[in-house]
Amino acid sequence: MDRLPLWGAVVLIIAAFFSTGFHHWDEHFQVLEFACYKLGITPQQDLAWEFAARIRPAFLPFLAYLAHHLFTVFGSTDPFALAFFLRLLSAALSFTAMMLMVQAFLPRIADERLRYLFLLLTFFTWFAVYDAVRFSAENWSGNLFVIGFALLMWERTSLRTLFITGALFGLAFTVRMQVAFLIIGLLAWLLFIRKEHFGRITMLVFGMLITICIGIVIDRWLYGEWTLTAWNAFDVNILQGKASAFSTEPWYTYFTDTFVRAVPPISLVFIIAPLILVLLNRCNVLTWVLLPFVLGHSFIAHKELRFLFPIVGLLPITIIQATELVRTKWMPGLLERRAWRISTKVFWTIDLVLLAVVMFKPADAEISLYKTIYDGYSRPIALYHFGSDPYHRVEHIHFYRRPGLEMAGTVSDSTRFTLSDTILVATMRPADVETRWPHRTLIYASLPAWVKQFDINGWVERTDQWYVYQVEP
Repeated sequence: MDRLPLWGAVVLIIAAFFSTGFHHWDEHFQVLEFACYKLGITPQQDLAWEFAARIRPAFLPFLAYLAHHLFTVFGSTDPFALAFFLRLLSAALSFTAMMLMVQAFLPRIADERLRYLFLLLTFFTWFAVYDAVRFSAENWSGNLFVIGFALLMWERTSLRTLFITGALFGLAFTVRMQVAFLIIGLLAWLLFIRKEHFGRITMLVFGMLITICIGIVIDRWLYGEWTLTAWNAFDVNILQGKASAFSTEPWYTYFTDTFVRAVPPISLVFIIAPLILVLLNRCNVLTWVLLPFVLGHSFIAHKELRFLFPIVGLLPITIIQATELVRTKWMPGLLERRAWRISTKVFWTIDLVLLAVVMFKPADAEISLYKTIYDGYSRPIALYHFGSDPYHRVEHIHFYRRPGLEMAGTVSDSTRFTLSDTILVATMRPADVETRWPHRTLIYASLPAWVKQFDINGWVERTDQWYVYQVEP
């Protein structure tokens, strides 16, 4: 059991290496491209609309900006190495949160079997590992809160620890303001249930205010003017209804989406366990933290499952405490039952298969296209395309482009090529290139050749995939 954290660290490092790209557009366009803007790489007109609206905090772009300068000190400008470093940094933060939760709660779990289960859930839940390596606001805000939460759950916290905890909460809020639901719930529990001395809570709030003010200064660095991004985001997305313009979903969407996307039947565990805790232990700190967070998000019209990622780090102890409640109230012999043994075997069989997938699968498949072009051509090249532009994904991607890569536009009958140029052509239909250029070399395909040997029922042809050719005009 002592080696499980070590294996958990290994899993995170592997996932950080292979889980290239981004889970959602925001992870890239509102972090890395914002950093590239400050580095003079991305023009302002190619930034996401959120930049002009001043609604995205600058903390993560600032970290990416500093990391870029650190790499240049050592003579590297490779964006793929930089992105890996940022994922590794995210993994380190996640691992810190995991270890502190283990230190805070493991001694409170009496049953050895549940202690073992707690460690397994903490380090090897498949979607927790996937989220843990994301350089995203959801992951960072959640981990910063969880670290502060774990510190606060120690038996006795000093005023210094309270200040540090508050600073972490303030930083979590700075990264993603919706974490306020977690913070408010925790403060209410401290005040009404733990009966914490008001002066100690004041020290915690003081730490929060310090880092929130630091976040405002960093926002000024990005936007060039004083602004309150948290208020701007609330005003634009909620009061003006901008978020609802993307989509609106019913209040129960997070339950149905969790059931489907966390993979049934094991997804039921992540739905039922919090419900048991909320219904049967209303004074539990997790009840006070989780309930306002889930309810608050449920009553916001626009919903995405990633918005719940900040509470991923709280799920392992939630499941353990829910199990202990069931044993105490209804089933003292729960862990000895055959149904429990079968259920746990099914859970971990499915989880380990999914864990293997997220450890080695890219988060975004097209990153390999960008890397092939970046690594293969040090001289100036021109990239043409048929149909859509592979470097346009909602907005233009500049972060992964090599200097000297000319985005030459769409191939048409009037397109004229310079013979001295190195010409690349990207397409999703190989016939576009093969019928026009007899002299060509395929340098990239989304699916490797061996996969096409398993083209059962023509699924390869029905799958969107990129081909990039070097052609001789």
